[in-house]
Amino acid sequence: MYTLNLVNCESAPIPVVSIGNITVGGSGKTPVVEKLADLLKNAGFRPGIITRGYKRNRKGTFCIDAKNDTADNVGDEPLMLAQRTLCPVVVGVNRIAAIEKGVEEHGIDVAILDDGFQLKNIRKDVEVLVLDGTMLKKNNNLFPLGPNREPMERVNDADIVLLNKGEPNAEVFELIENKPVYRMHYSPLYLYNVKYRRMGHYNILKGKRVLAFAGLGDNESFFKLLRTLEAQVVYEVEYPDHHAYSQKDIDELASYTDVACKVTTEKDAVKLIRFNVPDNFFALSIEASIERENDFFESILYRIKEGLCQRESTYSTQH
Repeated sequence: MYTLNLVNCESAPIPVVSIGNITVGGSGKTPVVEKLADLLKNAGFRPGIITRGYKRNRKGTFCIDAKNDTADNVGDEPLMLAQRTLCPVVVGVNRIAAIEKGVEEHGIDVAILDDGFQLKNIRKDVEVLVLDGTMLKKNNNLFPLGPNREPMERVNDADIVLLNKGEPNAEVFELIENKPVYRMHYSPLYLYNVKYRRMGHYNILKGKRVLAFAGLGDNESFFKLLRTLEAQVVYEVEYPDHHAYSQKDIDELASYTDVACKVTTEKDAVKLIRFNVPDNFFALSIEASIERENDFFESILYRIKEGLCQRESTYSTQH
């Protein structure tokens, strides 16, 4: 059973939309952040993305310079989001301070909290929860016995649920049956050469012998996507999430000479720019495709306009 606690819950000067998950690993929330930023921009808003900047070297609260900052300094996902969305991306542990900086320096009028479900002490107008159906299929225990970062009862705090990668079990469905639920999947956009930054169609992978490598929370989902594009994935090289690549890694990957190309994710590619990368290194750009996308976006706009703000849950774990 969960209870709501309004004590010490700070309000931001602009509406706040949180995108988060309840499981460890890659549930697919980062592509959703990007998708929502694009939808808000197209609707006339000035969205800003607010993120902690996991494994960054640079301290403090700051706005990312998409052209000059590096993944080592600001974090791989924040840099990728800044480059892809062309929206202000503000990094900081104190999310209220980060939102205020976004308002002051860029005039943002909606804040998108990246990985905000565990964030406490901040009021949210909309809580979007991305559920990885494959991880919640059988085991709903807390980490390390299961995949969950928090008890499943926390699902009740979500306003909107996005189901990704399959169907969860009956227990989870019971928790979300009275909420707006939308399904999503990944769609390929284009392929680009990491060394020369040249774009091409992903269909060039069809029938090609490929080495696939990634450092995601869920590497297998990336490998599966490549196979749906009819690439012959003959090698799968897995790294831990947010892996810090070295020239040794690049050289080891380059040593596989019996493949036409090596393919990775955009999140990984932003960390490869500073290395001596061979000509046949490519990155696959993807986007989140949300079923009934217009309904999904309208449900977010409704909550923003009506001021149906979230309250802090006692299960919230981040500061």
